[in-house]
Amino acid sequence: MNSDVFEIAVKGMIFRYRICPGVYPPSEDTYLLLESLTPGKKVLEIGCGSGLLSVYCAALGSEVTAVDINPLALNCTEMNSRLNHVQVETLPSDLFEKIDESYDSIIFNPPYLPSEDDVEGSEQWNGGKDGFKVTKTFLNSLESHLNTGGSAWIVLSSLTDIQSLIDSYQRFIFQKVRSVSFFMETLNCYRISLKEKQPLS
Repeated sequence: MNSDVFEIAVKGMIFRYRICPGVYPPSEDTYLLLESLTPGKKVLEIGCGSGLLSVYCAALGSEVTAVDINPLALNCTEMNSRLNHVQVETLPSDLFEKIDESYDSIIFNPPYLPSEDDVEGSEQWNGGKDGFKVTKTFLNSLESHLNTGGSAWIVLSSLTDIQSLIDSYQRFIFQKVRSVSFFMETLNCYRISLKEKQPLS
């Protein structure tokens, strides 16, 4: 366990966190989500990693559940929650597998890099051939877990064909909230909501 405590300022608030071995550390995509989020009353974070996003939402007063398939990530989230004196419920789950409730805000920083190789240890970044393998599984179950008026917040990479994903999910509205660019890539935070169902005529 890394005993160093790091600090990050988000919208005038200071958060402390530790980096845990075997857990995806706070990175540029994490910071992008932190700057973009306006969490609702009831929040679910999928793939919580270090838990920094969950800690932020809890500090704003949200009721937060954080899930991850990696038990090390759940332990790390619990530790960082205690470090910031907030309460976050943790639950082992592969995406929505163990989730029965619905939420106002659902946060997911998926593995989004395209790769044709299934490299051992690549689960945190490998999004499959089109970069959307895990994202599509997430979107296929999203509707049944969003409260009325709720939103999902997700990171998508310019190294993928984002428009093709949007075109495949016509029942959702994809709103680009914020972007950050690097030498070869732009990361985009999208807010996803359900289109209003039109009444039958």
